[in-house]
Order: sequence, then C-alpha cells, then structure tokens
Amino acid sequence: MLRCTIASRLTPILSQGRILHHNRNAFSPRAFSHKSKPSQSLTAEEQSVVDSLVADIRSIDETSMTCDDKRIRQRIALSKAITLVESKSPKRRLMADVLLDRLRQAANVNNAKFDNSSPSFRLGIAGPPGVGKSTFVDALGLYILGLKEEGANETTTKSEFIPEKLAVLCIDPSSHVTGGSILGDKTRMLNLSYHPRAYVRPSPSSGTLGGLGAYTYDAASLCELAGYQLTIVETVGVGQSEVELAECCDLFLLLLAPGGGDELQGSKKGIVEVADVLVVNKADGDLKAVARKTAGEYKKAMGLLRKPVGWWGGSQDRSSECETKGGHSTSRGQPAAPPVLLVSAKTGFGIPELFNTIVSYKNYAQTSGYLDEKRRKQNRYWMWKYLRERLLETTQQDRSVRKKAAKIERDLDNGLIAPRNAAGELWSSIVGSADKKNESKADELS
Repeated sequence: MLRCTIASRLTPILSQGRILHHNRNAFSPRAFSHKSKPSQSLTAEEQSVVDSLVADIRSIDETSMTCDDKRIRQRIALSKAITLVESKSPKRRLMADVLLDRLRQAANVNNAKFDNSSPSFRLGIAGPPGVGKSTFVDALGLYILGLKEEGANETTTKSEFIPEKLAVLCIDPSSHVTGGSILGDKTRMLNLSYHPRAYVRPSPSSGTLGGLGAYTYDAASLCELAGYQLTIVETVGVGQSEVELAECCDLFLLLLAPGGGDELQGSKKGIVEVADVLVVNKADGDLKAVARKTAGEYKKAMGLLRKPVGWWGGSQDRSSECETKGGHSTSRGQPAAPPVLLVSAKTGFGIPELFNTIVSYKNYAQTSGYLDEKRRKQNRYWMWKYLRERLLETTQQDRSVRKKAAKIERDLDNGLIAPRNAAGELWSSIVGSADKKNESKADELS
C-alpha cells in the first residue's frame, strides 16, 4: 500500500523525467523499473539500429555468411549492445530497453525461453586487489575452451557441461577524481582475448559500489541471449562487505591469496559468508606451503557458516547418511560447507578439479530448483535497484526539487539542520510537489 501511494505521488515527476513509460512486453528488471516506451517511440534510424543489432546478435538473416563472418559480426553487435545498456543518455536507454525486450521475445519464439532453465551459467569471481583474478580467469577460460578441442576425454573431465563459447565481463574501478578508468584487466588475458570462442569485455565501475558496474546484470543477460553458455563476471578488487556479485551470478567464487587470513578471518560475516566456493590462488613455488596453511584455516572456518536452505544440499536433510570427502562433511555426496580449493593460475595446478566442482554445483542447482529461485530473487533485486537509481536521477533533474534542495543545502552548510532531517525535508518537498501537480491535473480535467 505504501509503495502504491508513493508511486502515485511521484508519477508526475517520474513521467516528466521520461522514466515511466508503457510497454506490456517489458521482461527485464531494467524495463520493469521504468516501463520502457514502445519501439514506435524510436525514430526510423534508431529502430533500424536496434533491428540490426538483434539480427547480428541472434545470427539470423545472414545465411550466406561464413561462420567466421557471423562470429565477428555478432561480437561487434554485442559490444555495441553493451555500450548501449551502459549509456546514460535517455534516448540510448530507450533503445537499450527495446533491444533487450526484442532479444528476449526472439528467444521465446525459438523455443529457447529466457528463464532460469536456460542452459547458460554465470560464474562470478571476486577477490581482493592483487590476488590474481585476471590471470586466474585467463587460465580457467583457456582450460574450459580446451576441453571442447580435446574432445572432452575422461582424463580431463567427466562433465556434460562443456561450453562451446564463453564470455568474460571485467569490471575495472573508475577514478573518483577524474571519473576515468584504465580498463587494463584485458591485458592480463592476452591468450583468452584472442581465442575465437571467447569474448572479453572490460567495463568501468563508474563509481558504483559493490564490485560491479551499474549495468553488469544487463551485460550478462546480453551475453546469454547471444548464445554464450558460460559468462564469467570478474569484479574490481573487493573487501569484506562488497557482495553485490552474489546478486548477479549463479556461483560466487571467492579468490584468496596465500597468507590472506586465519580461521577468525574466515569466520567473519560478509563476502566469505556468501561465497559458494573458496579458492586459494598462487599455490606454487615458495608460496605453496603458505597457500596450504591458508586453505586449512578457511576449511575450519567454513563449518561455522550457515548457507541458505537448498544450497548445494548443505542445508537439506542433515539426518541422512553422511560421508567425508575432501575434508568436508557431505550429505548425499554434496558438501555441507563451501569447498576450499588450491589453485595455481601460473602452472594450472588445481584448475581441472575446480572446474569439476563448478559443474557439480551447476548440476545440483539446476536439478534441485535452487538456481530457479536464485534467479527470481536476482531479478527482483535489480528491478528495485534500477528504480532507486532512476528515481534519484529524475528527482535531481526536477526544477522545483533542485530549488528546494539548494535552500536545504545552504541550511546544511550553516549547521542549521542535520543531514538526516535535511533528507526528510527534501523528501516532503518531493511528495508535496507531486501532490500539487496531481491537483492541477485534476482541476484541468474537471
């Protein structure tokens, strides 16, 4: 009821900022947050651009082209589409909304409904700065793509999940001073970047907290709609409380450095608590012994964590027969706590075992329905996040709100009001402004 009241009062402000539009075919959390205009609102040129991107991303209408030409055109179109969803231009945002809806509709028509039963999988990788995330992604990606080339024989993996192609979304921190970003993660993935079946896309965080960019969720959706069976999302260097990656991926992999913490560190709430798999990197050379010790400390701590119901079998039916495997108590063959693995991105040590663990998680999450529920919650999370961002942006552009905000800021600077009370006054002025506009419209109709 409260949300409905707020929405009715803010409708004039939001519609003035071109946020609330009408489109019954809006499927994405992004579109639900501000109801895109129908495609007829686009100019003929803009509609042509969207049509071209849809055709190239879906690889249709070009039957005479070779496979290599289709792949190149798809990669170019995907890059343009991601640039479109990351744009802050109102017109480009509208084009992005229409593009996302068109792609989802095309997937539905082809009996490839874009929902949680999709064969695609999202792997999120987070870790502190300098832990070797980019080098690790390069090694893992090359190993996965190599399985297809080697025919996936039994000596490499028994997995039925061998992606034909994969996408990597690298988030690079933006400067709080200049706003720029180096986008240097790709330079550490030279081999993977040149692989014909890999797509690597660096994006700036644009000041967004949590480890992701503002529209990383949309970018991952585009990669899936383009047919990438595996999408890897690499965050910026994160700390204990930056856990938004968990709202964007199917499996949260936390990368740790040798000597990165003890048992107490692993027991702390935050990023360790939401991780599905912990990996201690750089387990080679002189650091191998330190890495083993670090892994042992975290294994002890993992037994104290509580995972959500349905997670990988760990929270279900604890009374069933259990077995011990790899140092973890398991229920019906599933881990009771997040596994802690040793890996060396430099030598490739532990990469095959890690991928088998990822596949085991994927198979369980899909067959148990855990992945379905997780994706549903993620869609709702991003819907409300996009709405908050658009609400703040639009109210800041409203003239009456800016005028009132300037007065409140002067009082704030002079110490006449506390920031908390200032926010309350500004909110009252926003709601009051919306009420006046509603009354004036009602008078006009009468």
